[in-house]
Amino acid sequence: MVDRLGAHASAWDALVDSMPLPSPFLRSWWLAEVATGDPRIVLVFDDDDLVGGLALQRSTKAGVEVLQFLGTGPLEPDHLDLVAAPARVADVVAAIRAWLAAGDRLVDLVGARPAAWVLDAVPGRGEVTDLEVAPYVALPDDRADYLATRQGRMRSTITRTAKRLAKAGVTFRVVGGPDTEPADVDRSLSALHELHDGRWGDESGFLASWDSFAAAARSGAAAGEVRFHELVSADGEIVAIETDFVVGGRMSFYQAGRLTEHELRGSGSVLRYDVIGAAIEAGCTEFDLLRGGEDYKTDWADQRRGLIRIRRGTGPRSQALVAVARLNAFVQHRRSLRVATEVPTGDT
Repeated sequence: MVDRLGAHASAWDALVDSMPLPSPFLRSWWLAEVATGDPRIVLVFDDDDLVGGLALQRSTKAGVEVLQFLGTGPLEPDHLDLVAAPARVADVVAAIRAWLAAGDRLVDLVGARPAAWVLDAVPGRGEVTDLEVAPYVALPDDRADYLATRQGRMRSTITRTAKRLAKAGVTFRVVGGPDTEPADVDRSLSALHELHDGRWGDESGFLASWDSFAAAARSGAAAGEVRFHELVSADGEIVAIETDFVVGGRMSFYQAGRLTEHELRGSGSVLRYDVIGAAIEAGCTEFDLLRGGEDYKTDWADQRRGLIRIRRGTGPRSQALVAVARLNAFVQHRRSLRVATEVPTGDT
């Protein structure tokens, strides 16, 4: 077990690349910066060869050790799992299960993919529950072919708005990649923070972990796996920005922000269409909108993946915490049902 991947980062990333669904939130540049607890990265070797592992963070609750996916918190990573060489999955699962079983621990893994290998690696008693969905769309070979699959109103909005913004001198720009200057990345990060904060303010949990995200994004941009997609006005001002990850032939939307002036209405949709066009041109086969089933995502994606939470205790104290959490969830559910069915009364 280690607290940083260090010299094993390249081998780890190669294992991520070989997974059925490579997640940007498993890349070494992300894991190095985003822990909200004490990092605990379990590595499995065959002699000197890294064949798998599980990236965790450790905290305590009521005196019980709690293990979560590394990065769990405001940054909300998803599509998570252990990593393993394709031919060594069973060996890695067995090794990690044995490590997790050594003690009274609460293993609470939020954001796993439904077919996660780690399901079989977590011992003890508990539950597996469904979380939010993650919408995505398979990409064609041409951006025009993609647009043709969208609803007529959306196509019209994008086409008309793109013409209006182009006439005003607004252009599309991509920042990120091995040749990108650090100053350009810092400029994009500054614009993302300002525009996201201006749009969402205190409603944004993302900004609570800004420093961790920014550090990871700088490393990811240098590796060509974090892209800042921007709409820039004629005088050089960034009026809309979207941050996306490019990992394993998939582009994943993460965060965005934009100005809300009337003359810039529709800029978010035009930017998203340019982002998808850039994904197609980069050879990506999928655009993933990640966690959250918000209505606007159905405009862009027509398929969904589920996400799950695995919560199990390996001993009596941790299993008691699982039981308490299950009871609290049941009470909250009953309370929400009662509120929803109550009919307000008053004088008539």
